[in-house]
Amino acid sequence: MVTHLHLGFKIEDYERWKQGYDESAEHRKETGEVSYKVFRNAEDPNTVSVLSVYETAEQIQSWIDSPELHDKMKKAGITEMGQMIMLEETASGTHE
Repeated sequence: MVTHLHLGFKIEDYERWKQGYDESAEHRKETGEVSYKVFRNAEDPNTVSVLSVYETAEQIQSWIDSPELHDKMKKAGITEMGQMIMLEETASGTHE
């Protein structure tokens, strides 16, 4: 079973944030991130959500607790943290 991490937050500038996010790819991979998706609020482009996939909740917690993360968040221009939710996938599918 995989675990997803949903993060929602506000940023100063999308391009600045995205550059910092892209630069953190190796660190995220080292802490166990398998994949990710980035979303922008259609009505407020400076509100971003990220959905990351990890194999375990422990890997997510290790990443959340890392000092590097908090430093990178400040540098990337995150102004307000929203929800941080760990989700265990129980089903998925597609509709034809």
